[in-house]
Amino acid sequence: MQQIDNFIETAINRLSGESGTMISNFYVDLRDDGRQRITQNYIDHCINLCASRGISAERSGDGLLIHVNLQSCYLNSNQSFLFNTAINYTRSIHGNHL
Repeated sequence: MQQIDNFIETAINRLSGESGTMISNFYVDLRDDGRQRITQNYIDHCINLCASRGISAERSGDGLLIHVNLQSCYLNSNQSFLFNTAINYTRSIHGNHL
């Protein structure tokens, strides 16, 4: 779950840039945690975990392509605060109205 939080928080940080993008994409190599075999059951578990936070994920080789849309993912209270700050920043500094 911490890795999902990191994806969301990185997406929020990207929002503060001039482009003000609400969508961020990531790649997760499922072998990074030392797994020898990537089973379909494990893939399904990871995809369902992402879905529980409103994040889409799809298999790509031995990993997952993660798509975080800040307009539809589920934020925790700290992330909501960061999101609000990023929105206000991008509006005041860059003039973006997202």
